[in-house]
Amino acid sequence: MKKPAVIIIFVLSGVAASAQQHALYSQYIFNLYTVNPAYAGSREALSANVGYRAQWVGFEGAPRTQNFSVHGPLRKKNMAAGLVVQNDAVGARGMTNVSATYGYALNLGRAQQLRFGLQGGVMNYRMDWHMLDYEQRNDPASWADDPNRWIPNFDFGAMYTSPRAYAGFSAMNLSRPALNNTDESDARLNTHFHIMAGKVFRVSENLSLKPGFLVRHTHGGPVNLDLTAGALIVNTLWITAGYRKGFGMVGAAHVYVSEKIHFGYSYDWTLNPMLSHQSGTHEIFLGYDFNVFKSREMTPRFF
Repeated sequence: MKKPAVIIIFVLSGVAASAQQHALYSQYIFNLYTVNPAYAGSREALSANVGYRAQWVGFEGAPRTQNFSVHGPLRKKNMAAGLVVQNDAVGARGMTNVSATYGYALNLGRAQQLRFGLQGGVMNYRMDWHMLDYEQRNDPASWADDPNRWIPNFDFGAMYTSPRAYAGFSAMNLSRPALNNTDESDARLNTHFHIMAGKVFRVSENLSLKPGFLVRHTHGGPVNLDLTAGALIVNTLWITAGYRKGFGMVGAAHVYVSEKIHFGYSYDWTLNPMLSHQSGTHEIFLGYDFNVFKSREMTPRFF
């Protein structure tokens, strides 16, 4: 069944207005690897994560994102490796990315590290014009070829970590790959910059607080800001509230079933008047940490 073109165009306009060509996440606060490749290996375990995000529920052609990642430190070395597979669909446009990560950590003493990550892979970009309904039969897009391209992609990140704090910077899509084979369009993936930080404050034996922020920016777009405040209760349950500039509020609950298994759910309330006619955004996340290094002690994680 074809989806109405007006809905697809509206959704694509919303994405373009935010200047976000990368998939948007709310659960990144529990897996910083999605926004910074330098996070690879920081959990001192082989960490596997899966996530699903359904954005702007109620709109046909609204963004849907699936994500799988695995990363961990390499034995007896200050190195790390990782792999991320992501599929993102917005209306008639689809993007699938497969990237591998190499990380290196400098020990600063007192369990503090300065981490670096290089990430590279390929991305499949595709458009299915036949999904759209056209008011005019002779619309050029209605008989255009469906582009389907594999393009290279490279990312870089740096991050400071300690047991209770982090700060980092990342640049995604460094190669700014073109999205088509013609000279008629300059459509390409822009480089996206992220700046992030967070700190955990121990209030009592059963309560910790973690404020944090994430700044996103790309050429030609506005500066997007996420502000978050989380509370860890009895070292088991995270309750997090957040504000996303230009979009709305985010609420999340995350449970550590054990030192290895953790899962979470988040819901985004949209305050943007343009996006008021939808039922919010849902995101689920599941993570498992394999303690493959028996000599390393797995400690409770705050981020």
